[in-house]
Amino acid sequence: MMSENRYARQLALPEVGSAGQAKLAAARLLIVGAGGLGVPALTYLVGAGIGHIRLVDNDRIAIHNLHRQVLFSEADQGEYKVDVAARKMAALNSEVIVEPIAERLVSSNIEQLIGGCYCVIDAADNFTTTYLLSDTCQSLKRPLISASAAGMKGYMGVFCHPAPSYRALFPSPPDQGLSCTRDGVLGPVVAVLGALQAQAAIKLLLAEPSSSTLDPATLESATRNPATPEPATLINIDLWTNHFSSIHFSNAIEPEVQAPIAVLKSDEITPNDILIDVRNADELHAPSLSRAQHIPLEEIAKRWGEIPHETRVVLCCMSGRRAQIAAQALAEQGFQKLAILSLDE
Repeated sequence: MMSENRYARQLALPEVGSAGQAKLAAARLLIVGAGGLGVPALTYLVGAGIGHIRLVDNDRIAIHNLHRQVLFSEADQGEYKVDVAARKMAALNSEVIVEPIAERLVSSNIEQLIGGCYCVIDAADNFTTTYLLSDTCQSLKRPLISASAAGMKGYMGVFCHPAPSYRALFPSPPDQGLSCTRDGVLGPVVAVLGALQAQAAIKLLLAEPSSSTLDPATLESATRNPATPEPATLINIDLWTNHFSSIHFSNAIEPEVQAPIAVLKSDEITPNDILIDVRNADELHAPSLSRAQHIPLEEIAKRWGEIPHETRVVLCCMSGRRAQIAAQALAEQGFQKLAILSLDE
């Protein structure tokens, strides 16, 4: 009776009903990021009764988060976001399991973290993470719901299986490369985008007759044989001008398969690695990398001769955007041992 009353307004929808609610209750999904995008996405998915949500983020709550990450309070400062979020979600809906994992998502753990989940929500707002998720979801045939926000603007789209990948639409990181740290962001902007991600996830789960079950064999069947896809669409919003637009990218061409560039945690860097910081000189104060060689992105093309080919080269910046571009530039020059480290903002 508690469940029936809790979800009464959803059950009344012909798109949901009792059968749809059962799919949501059996669903298992992954959210990467428990910040401005992840908080609203998580809250609405827990409210909707998604059965099991794995929440991954290695960040701790800070005072500058609170204007947009309104799930948290001043008393939560210093705690892991995932732990506080899981605790508060348990109070919101005791029928949902939120599995908190306080780790950075990197190449060495991504397949394990996606394991058993039908779809993935990319709420990290970090280019390094987005490309890593896109490449892996494309390989594993999992839908990826990705969003990004900065300033008054942002976008959201559903990529991979059966849509083209994020890399197909953006072979290189988008030129604007906005950053919440540098360019600022308003809370309602990320709230709208996070809610759109939650809506997209619910729609995906309801569309798949068997997609939300936790049985591995049924999950594999669902990912091999998706429902008839809608046109792949990227939604763009500008909440300062109240402008919403969209583009279809169903015909985006997948780039040629290349060896994946590993994404590392700081403790995976070895003494033999060549560490190159591609940030501008005025950005090196926080956080600094004492043993890194500093080559700004705009100088990579003319200074690649300074970098040895035989040793792994680890490129780093804040959002991962410039590290991605630098890695592609070095790959075109014949460098094969490449990796990326994105720094905590």
